[in-house]
Amino acid sequence: MMLIRAASKFLDTVGRVLTQVFVGIMAIIVTLQVVWRYFLKSPIFWAEELARYSLVWMTFVGAAVALRAGQLASIEILVEKLSPPVRRWMRVLVLFLNVVLLIFLFYYSVVLVGLPSVVNQRSPAMRVPMVLPYLALPVGLGLTLLQGIFQLLIAILEKESRE
Repeated sequence: MMLIRAASKFLDTVGRVLTQVFVGIMAIIVTLQVVWRYFLKSPIFWAEELARYSLVWMTFVGAAVALRAGQLASIEILVEKLSPPVRRWMRVLVLFLNVVLLIFLFYYSVVLVGLPSVVNQRSPAMRVPMVLPYLALPVGLGLTLLQGIFQLLIAILEKESRE
C-alpha cells in the first residue's frame, strides 16, 4: 500500500512540475508577444503557436494531477446520499470505469500519433514536427491512466483494510 501511495505521489510531483513548466512557458511567451506586438510593433510570429501547444500539454498532463487531487468534474449529489459502504463501492466502480475509458483513449492516442498524417506534418509557424504537440495526448493520458490505476488500487485496498 505504501509503495502504491509513493508511486502516486511521485507521479503527482512529476505532473505538477511539468504543468508548472508549461504554464510558465505560456505566461512568458504571451507577455513577450504583447510587448513585441504593441510596443515594438513587430509581433513574434511563432509565439501564439508555442502558447497553444503549451496549453495542450498543460491540460493533458494536468489531468493526472487533478485526478489524484479529486478535482476532476463530477456529480456528487446522489453519491453523498448513499451510506459509507455503498459510497466506497461507488467510488471503486467509478474509478474502474475511468481506468477502462483511459485505456481506450490512451490506445487510440498512440494510434493517432503514429499516423502518417501526423508524423509527416510540420507546424505552420515554428516548423516543428506535429508529433511533438500530438504527443501530449498519449503522455498525458498515460500519466492519468497510471494515476487512475493507483487511485483504484488505493480505493480497493483501503476498503479491504477497513473491513
